[in-house]
Amino acid sequence: MSDLQKPIAVRSQNWSDETGPVVSIACLAYNHEKFIREAIESFLNQKTTFKVEILIHDDASEDRTAEIIKEYAAEWGELFSVVLQTENQYSKGKNPGEFNLRRAKGKYIAFCEGDDYWTDPLKLQKQVEFMENHRDYSVCVGGFSSYIDAENRIDKTYLYSNEDESEGGFTFTLEEMKHTWLTKLLTALVRSDVLRSFDPSVYQHYRDIHLFYHLIKDYKAFYIKEIFGIYRVHPGGINSMKQGVENSRTAHNCYKELYDQNRDDFTRHMCLKSALELFNYNLYHYHEDSSFSKNLHLYREAVQLVRNLTEAKWLFTAFIKASLKEKIKEVIG
Repeated sequence: MSDLQKPIAVRSQNWSDETGPVVSIACLAYNHEKFIREAIESFLNQKTTFKVEILIHDDASEDRTAEIIKEYAAEWGELFSVVLQTENQYSKGKNPGEFNLRRAKGKYIAFCEGDDYWTDPLKLQKQVEFMENHRDYSVCVGGFSSYIDAENRIDKTYLYSNEDESEGGFTFTLEEMKHTWLTKLLTALVRSDVLRSFDPSVYQHYRDIHLFYHLIKDYKAFYIKEIFGIYRVHPGGINSMKQGVENSRTAHNCYKELYDQNRDDFTRHMCLKSALELFNYNLYHYHEDSSFSKNLHLYREAVQLVRNLTEAKWLFTAFIKASLKEKIKEVIG
């Protein structure tokens, strides 16, 4: 069966065994009993003209997540490829995402964790059409909304703009990423061959930051100005409920090792910003991992990374409390 003439829901498609998937949907699940159905339904409701495969890795959930996944796999066996762990791999220091990526057969890979979901049924179709027509792009992303699960409400909608945008969206590089982090894994469609061109095992603190850095480093990226999905904020989320020092420390660890490995202007710039952000947090918040010597080390690290006058000014503003900085911005801007 060749590509369909018009997009129809993945759940209604009927492909021959010889037809390979164009897109592999990579979904990680852990204790997502309350959410996994909504995620899977959003995959099955995608309307495409091409074949899709759904790869789900459950990291030894302690609730009914695995049972729900098995229900769907039993009904749509030709669409699903499932790994159900009996021991949690994340706690062993392994990256659960690798279990899906090693199995992916698609030319493109889309990501959605089991507690998030897509809201646009044409998300994959729009992204694949763009990527097929623009071979020098490695990744295509879009907007999303964050949802506070405990309060049953949309918190914020993230839909970015750019001076050089067209009606559909805009191209961006690492230069734009210095100022605004435009990517969200939930919305991303990436080229499989580019994704496999670097080795994540060289990083101890591998996160989405590393992934997007390597995807965009030697290629262009495109931002479609449409809302593609919902990012759910809840206590069980791996990253969504991290606050304060943990967020700042994680960011600094990521950017520091990216800089140590790559030594380019982007990683230097982001390592500097993250070091000063962590320094500023430690300055005004006591926690068990804070100390004068550690904060002094952070500041010295930042000083060594400065390359221009604007960055030199950051060394002074790093002593201003974050809440006061926001008030100053409001007055000025």
